[in-house]
Amino acid sequence: MIADMIPMDMTGLSHSVTTGRIDRVEDSVRRGELLGASQEFESYFLSYLMKVMRETVPKGEFTANPMGEMYYSFYDEEIGKRAAQAGGFGLSAYVLDTVARNEDLTRSPTSGPPFLKS
Repeated sequence: MIADMIPMDMTGLSHSVTTGRIDRVEDSVRRGELLGASQEFESYFLSYLMKVMRETVPKGEFTANPMGEMYYSFYDEEIGKRAAQAGGFGLSAYVLDTVARNEDLTRSPTSGPPFLKS
């Protein structure tokens, strides 16, 4: 008798709960991808910064030949990677926050994934 008085459709409820879980997983996966990309960008930026700063220093015996220059290019790249992984100087965090904010602004209210795809 009570069931006749209060009709309830439970199919939408389970779908919305499942969709919410999927959105959270997709958001965390997307955030991980964005974090990796932003750290890679900061790594490249720091490596380039090291290279340009090194060009201002007079060449010594070690950097006068092509092998020394190659060594320093690998060294600068590794320093950039490690600095970005350790937090860098905040460029990756800024890029991550900016992209995440832009994706939230362009998100459709009916569809979960953002319009911006990488």
